[in-house]
Amino acid sequence: MFGIMIRTTCVLLISLSLCAAVFAQEEDPAQRINQAVFNKVEYHFNQQETDSIYALGSSKFKQSLSLQAFQTVMTQQLYPLGQIQSAELKTYEKGAGIYKLNFISTPLQLVLGLDSLNKIDVFLFQPYAGDPVPEKTVPVESSNTAASEFDRYVDSVALSYSRKGHTHALAIGIINAGKTSAFYYGETEKGNKQLPDENTLFEIGSISKTFTATLLAYLAQTQQVNLDDSITNYLPDSVAVNPDLQRITLRQLANHTSGLPRMPDNIDATAAGHSLNPYSGYTKAHLYTYLKSYKATVPPDSIYQYSNLGFGILGDILSTIYGKPYDEMIQEIICQPLGLKNTTEHPNPDSQYVAKGYNEKGIETPLWTFDAFTAHGSLKSTVSDLLLYAKAHFKMPETDLEHALALTRQFTYFNPPETDIGLAWHMNVVGDELIYWHNGGTFGSSSYLALTPDKKMAIVVLSNTAESVDSVALAILKYMLK
Repeated sequence: MFGIMIRTTCVLLISLSLCAAVFAQEEDPAQRINQAVFNKVEYHFNQQETDSIYALGSSKFKQSLSLQAFQTVMTQQLYPLGQIQSAELKTYEKGAGIYKLNFISTPLQLVLGLDSLNKIDVFLFQPYAGDPVPEKTVPVESSNTAASEFDRYVDSVALSYSRKGHTHALAIGIINAGKTSAFYYGETEKGNKQLPDENTLFEIGSISKTFTATLLAYLAQTQQVNLDDSITNYLPDSVAVNPDLQRITLRQLANHTSGLPRMPDNIDATAAGHSLNPYSGYTKAHLYTYLKSYKATVPPDSIYQYSNLGFGILGDILSTIYGKPYDEMIQEIICQPLGLKNTTEHPNPDSQYVAKGYNEKGIETPLWTFDAFTAHGSLKSTVSDLLLYAKAHFKMPETDLEHALALTRQFTYFNPPETDIGLAWHMNVVGDELIYWHNGGTFGSSSYLALTPDKKMAIVVLSNTAESVDSVALAILKYMLK
């Protein structure tokens, strides 16, 4: 589960208006039929047999959604997620089944309803709502002294998250009205009763992409690349000859308009032996094998399509140009100049502590490791470092790095209905302010970073549980802006 929240509107296939009517209560036979139809959908999905899935639809389903439109959504929004690794019926009521679908990168849920002829009437993909979990029965430890009205508001929002039975550590950093504050909740490991602090590292997932985009902007600022260079200028000849790659630019990798899918289709095989650490073992050789035979289904610069693959390629290219591994670039170009002492792909176990990760059920899960995909989500960091990173965006540019940071925030693309895209950054108006933001997530973490240079305001929220912190960050951000 990385970075950008999957918008329901992006993956909504069809939800007929008549589906709002109350379904007749079905007994077990109807549930079994629903599951049988789902089994067919799952099989055809993993084979990418779009016509076969469409053939399962009712006549009203087909009247509301043409085969061509259905094919477009499946190809552009769903198949890039990779194969369904596993599936589970979570609930069945009012004639519809809700299935949890586990993909390598993120879970989704599918609402599947059938008509009286057992044809698909409701076929709706949504972000997975999560399993209900009981609240903790003991008080949550916190560093928040509730000294002010704002502190008390932060406390109320943070506790609504931290009281959930499967969550563990939560760290919140805020820059507001010239003041920097930090609030810490929970425990860094189950049962250790140790609050996180300013030195606790968390996986930050796709927030790493903003660092990768800064590396690209820095190389552009120092005239080592042009943002509109073709990516094939920097790929091996055996890969660069692919004409479907030649129209893709560095800028398009960084703003998710390359047309590349979210994930390469050959990652399922390498992830099969270590599903909890899905990017480990996917090497440059695997990446180049995929790129040699890549066939574009979406033209570059035609739509916004979030792509972890694109940032994996970008990181590989940047390392080739600079002549050093990704993490060394991060340290030399960004971390050392900004004083970020705890932001790294490879924490030192003797001097740096990374909070253990826990999945959506609160079960410990390994930290992710990366090979070819390092640039899209490998960094670990702290609240303190990310606040320093945010402050660097507030400065009037003077150095090459400061100009690069500013370049990442320049508009490059409009993603309807209301989001502008920079280089990695997403930009939305909250209240009357333009907010630059990115989120992230792994199987054992969730993260969010937002900033507004005009107001010199920022918020960082980090958790070591795969439970989204977006709502925590947005609630506090809106309170700050009111």
